[in-house]
This record gives sequence, C-alpha cells and structure tokens, in this order.
Amino acid sequence: MKEMIVNRPIAETFGWLHMGGTRIMAPEGERAIACALAEGETRTVVVEDTEEAALVTADLPQGACLHLIGIRRAGAAGMARTDIRVRCGEGAEFHWYRLILGGQESYDNCSVTLEGTASSFTADIGYRLGGQEKYDINCEAIHTGRSTESRITASGVLSESARKLMRGTIDFRSGCAGSVGQETEDVLLMDETVRNQSVPVILCAEEDVAGDHGATIGRPDEKSLYYMGSRGLDTETACAMLAQAKLDAVIGRIPDPALRDALREETTR
Repeated sequence: MKEMIVNRPIAETFGWLHMGGTRIMAPEGERAIACALAEGETRTVVVEDTEEAALVTADLPQGACLHLIGIRRAGAAGMARTDIRVRCGEGAEFHWYRLILGGQESYDNCSVTLEGTASSFTADIGYRLGGQEKYDINCEAIHTGRSTESRITASGVLSESARKLMRGTIDFRSGCAGSVGQETEDVLLMDETVRNQSVPVILCAEEDVAGDHGATIGRPDEKSLYYMGSRGLDTETACAMLAQAKLDAVIGRIPDPALRDALREETTR
C-alpha cells in the first residue's frame, strides 16, 4: 500500500473548498490500457473494475471515435481506481460511459484535451450507492482547439450513509474560439444521512465560447410519489422506479445493444 493524492483538479478554486484532491492509501500496481486507433476508426472498449488501478490512455487521430465503457458491479469490495487521459485530434470523438452500481470505494479521474478542430468529448456517468459506499470523481474537459464541444452528464442515487463527491471542470483556453461546453448533474437523495458534494467549475480564457452548468439535487418529488401512489404503487416501489430511471439514462446511451440489455437486466433484479 502507498499513500497518494488522487483526483486532483486543474482549477485552484477547489483548494479553498478543500476539494483539491483526495488522499488515499492505495494498493501498488497499475494495469495500463492504451487505446491506439487509426484515422477514422471507431472502437468500443469495456473496462471492468478490479482492485488494481487502471490507467487508460488514448491519442485519437483525425476522425477517430472511441467509446469507453467502465463498469463497477454491485457489492464489489475494496477500492477501485481509474485514471483516464485522452487527447483528441481534428474531428475525433471520445465518449465515456461510467456505471457505478455499488462498491466500497470508487475513485475516477478523467481528463480529456480537445486539441483538434471540431473534436468532442461526452461523459455519461451513472451511479447507485448505499450503505457506507463512496464515489469520488474528477472530470475535466480542456478545450484548446477551435469549435470543440464537451458535455458532462451525471445521474445518480444515494441512500443510507453513501457519499459522493463530483468535481467537474470545463476549461476554455486561449485559441478555442467557437467552442461549447455543458455540465449537468441530477442526484436523488433517498435518505437524510447521505452526503452529496457537487462542485462544477467553468474556466474561461477565450471570449467566443459558450459554457453552462446546472444541477438538480434533492429528495424524491412528493407530487410524483403521490401520482404513482394513486396508480397503485407503494412508496418503496415508486422510489425504486425513480432510482432505476437515473441508471437507465446512462445505460440507454451505451452503443452496444447486448451490453445495454445485460445491464438493464442486472440493475432491475
């Protein structure tokens, strides 16, 4: 085991919020996953979490498209840590789909640099945590090329004493004119004992850009529960359906039909 700081964001803003990274004791060893694509190639890569950290890297050439799907199964013990570093060339696309279905401790860092003109990055993150489970994430979209686009979307459910910290940064750097970035999060809090921290940041050193962020965080809507109750659903069933909808929002975007069906079956058991 070794001590390290993970999920350290690029924005100094996080420092005075006391969220400038998380100090952990992590197992030594790391599996390296390098994704080498040809120009114009489209590829889907699935990474299952293990107790060994995963370092995923990719330099996407012109017109390449990488779909990276990361899954942590319900009931997983120990710690899982993933570090993703991607650079996108002209017209390249990187799509990250992340599902945390449980797990004692999960740490994700995803940093994507949009260097090429008209390159893009989308992140679809879904999580369902209960008990003492913890999820800590840092996600960065760094715009350096012209007319680049990023979208970071997170949707999840926290129950019992679960904890979640999400740092999201959209960084518009000088020279990225015409670029667009968006970050949204939708968090359903099932119990008063959960702890949720959502810290979106937009950095801007270029005038001709558009960036926005927003978050919806709260308990199940009473009007929705009343309506579902009037249709014969008890509160527990209604809450389970609302929670499943958060995961379905991510699962439905996964490009592999067989994997989509398998995850839907797994999450509805």
